[in-house]
Amino acid sequence: MSTKIRHKRGDTLVKTIERKYGVDLGYRDDAELHTALRKEGLPSLSKLLKMTRAGGGR
Repeated sequence: MSTKIRHKRGDTLVKTIERKYGVDLGYRDDAELHTALRKEGLPSLSKLLKMTRAGGGR
């Protein structure tokens, strides 16, 4: 991954993250980051992206 993962606010929309990092997180576009992290039981965006890219995503 060539893009540095920056700290994102919890109210950042999932669609914004999906576009920036080229992933499909499996949540509605209007869902917020904090919701996805809570549902997956993860502490950070970087962990969520690693899980998604490793095939462990929804």
